[in-house]
Amino acid sequence: MQREKWFEKVAWSYVPCHWKGFAIMFAVILPTLTAIFTAEAVLGQFRYGAADWLPFLVFFPPAWVVMLGIAKRHS
Repeated sequence: MQREKWFEKVAWSYVPCHWKGFAIMFAVILPTLTAIFTAEAVLGQFRYGAADWLPFLVFFPPAWVVMLGIAKRHS
């Protein structure tokens, strides 16, 4: 059974070429951004303004790895 092609490989990147590619990107990016912004707001409320980079480091790399794996599998 062949997999559906949701992403096109362009240079060193993957670009969505199917509606499912756009949908999966939305399904990964939206919760990741929500988590980052919520964590930054919570840190701001607790007066940890200097740690604004921490939520990015906690939430972005796993989302990036998941997105890269899905794009590689469906390209």
